[in-house]
Amino acid sequence: MKSRLLYAAVLTVLLGGLFMSAAPEPSFTVRGQQSFFDRLATPEITRFTLTFETDQLPAMKRSEDYFPATFSHNGENWDAKVKVRGRYRRRVCDFPPLKLKLNKDMLEAAGLQRHNKFKLVTHCSDNFDNSDNVLREHLAYELYRLMTGEGYRTQLVQVTYRNATTGESVERFGILIEDTTEMANANGGEECEDCYNIDHSRYEAGTLEQMALFQYMIGNSDYGVKTPRNMKHVQQQAGGAFKVVPYDFDFSGLVDAEYAIPNPNLDQSTIKERIFIWEYDEAPQLEATTAAFLAKEAEALNMVETFPHLSNRSKRQINKYLGEFFDSLRDGTFQQGV
Repeated sequence: MKSRLLYAAVLTVLLGGLFMSAAPEPSFTVRGQQSFFDRLATPEITRFTLTFETDQLPAMKRSEDYFPATFSHNGENWDAKVKVRGRYRRRVCDFPPLKLKLNKDMLEAAGLQRHNKFKLVTHCSDNFDNSDNVLREHLAYELYRLMTGEGYRTQLVQVTYRNATTGESVERFGILIEDTTEMANANGGEECEDCYNIDHSRYEAGTLEQMALFQYMIGNSDYGVKTPRNMKHVQQQAGGAFKVVPYDFDFSGLVDAEYAIPNPNLDQSTIKERIFIWEYDEAPQLEATTAAFLAKEAEALNMVETFPHLSNRSKRQINKYLGEFFDSLRDGTFQQGV
């Protein structure tokens, strides 16, 4: 297991519309200023149907355009658009991750907030053990919120993908990720879309250390801060401090996806090898962050042990992997490497 402090910016890993005419407009229940994600959020699985020309997925993988779709949930049909997102999974997945955009006017007519853009992590391919991949990545998002108290809200979903022409359908697990603007507002600010090479002093104390230690915890090296990759910057107010919020954890050792490959820019030997990535000269909050993570060890391991739908085999593997991380914090192995 390697632990390294990288002072230079980490290079980016080069591995990587019209609305559909739907059923008659439903009568919606006005629920105050809920968001659409609030309406779908539940401790259980949320089930919905996404109808679009699924046989156009090969063409969608080569396009950045949105395609018309209908999002159906609890008897309500919502005009939507859908497009393929991501880089690496766009190439290797038969059914790559998607980005959904709902009709803002319909949301407003239903008394909901206008947050209308969502990421959907899909099963990727039936050639992989896709259910546990999805569940493991959902666990990673939930662990991040446990360890830091921040981050994207995610919802485990069971999606019926229906072909708009033939009516043929398949049903698979997925992860619905909340609208970025909604996430940023919940974290006390707004997304900064053109934030590059920000000085360490402009970040909220501890946000970088929390994020970097978590990425090390789950064995993820597929991200960047100075040149953002799989990373959002949230600015507290105009001219205020920044927070970082990571996403897309499929290349982590915790998820251990079949298609994931080691990071050649960091000489990573296996996808499960941990490498601590730090792009700044100092890490003033690292010691305090380490102590805070150790204080949540029991909660983290219990989250894994009780995580719904995850196989017992995956639970054993993940808790062993996380146990090694916490041991390295306790015995000083991690600190010696830094």
